[in-house]
Amino acid sequence: MTYLLGDGDEISPKYVGPRRLMEVAVATLATDRALLLLGVPGTAKTWVSEHLAAAISGDSTLLVQGTAGTAEEAIRYGWNYARLLAEGPSRAALVPSPVMRAMADGRIARVEELTRVPSDVQDTLITILSEKTLPIPELSDEVQATKGFNIIATANDRDRGVNELSSALRRRFNTVVLPVPATADEEVEIVTRRVASLGRSLELPEMPAAVDEIRRVVTIFRELRGGLTEDGRTKLKSPSGTLSTAEAISVVTNGMVLATHFGDGELRADDVAAGIHGAVVKDPAADPAIWLEYLETVVRERDGWRDFYRAARDAG
Repeated sequence: MTYLLGDGDEISPKYVGPRRLMEVAVATLATDRALLLLGVPGTAKTWVSEHLAAAISGDSTLLVQGTAGTAEEAIRYGWNYARLLAEGPSRAALVPSPVMRAMADGRIARVEELTRVPSDVQDTLITILSEKTLPIPELSDEVQATKGFNIIATANDRDRGVNELSSALRRRFNTVVLPVPATADEEVEIVTRRVASLGRSLELPEMPAAVDEIRRVVTIFRELRGGLTEDGRTKLKSPSGTLSTAEAISVVTNGMVLATHFGDGELRADDVAAGIHGAVVKDPAADPAIWLEYLETVVRERDGWRDFYRAARDAG
């Protein structure tokens, strides 16, 4: 918990949000149930999954990336076919999956985007999670999970109906829903922290005035995401994109790079306007009209936003 939420001094927080959610997540992994992190895109599911695994196991690399093409071997095991043909089935010819390695070593395995994995492949997890056993029928053998093994899976709210989890598999997971930041201040804090961290890794100079543009980006994203202006007076149409916190971080980081290499070193409206336009306009048929309406009815009339209005119109 200290690693995840920080200690206010030497250890920086990895997650900014309700402490109780992280307590439930950690407590789940101390039981015999696996953990499913559920939420809309950009709510730090992967980030939390990675840091939970690192904090508990010291290793976050035992990862299965879920896609429509994920095969059963990615969760169970595969074969070195050269050795299989030369020597026949043996442990030496077996290629363990990340899940199998986690079972043997007593570590946390991660499955990203579980609902994108085909249903028949998903169900290979049922025996692993209920019996803590991975059968190897070709060798009349099995792998028993070592104490400490568990699985953290993530799933996207937007993928509901793609490959729904079976009721049998869902019972093996305890679900923790990661919400979008509750307040604008909380979201600004998250974006500021991540942008500062990314800026250091990219060797960008510090931009003390960046918080003003960060707050502006967060305000735009929250208003369009929620379909309502900050003061609650004007209803808005929401674009097709998610406008997540992760996208806000990307927009601001890109703006800082522009300001550093092609500007005067200070983050300005021109530096973030193009990035916001790209984040909002995902559907070329419907989103441009929604964005233009927002600019004309909200941004144009807002005090202190004239510079952004001009930059956004130029960018569009």
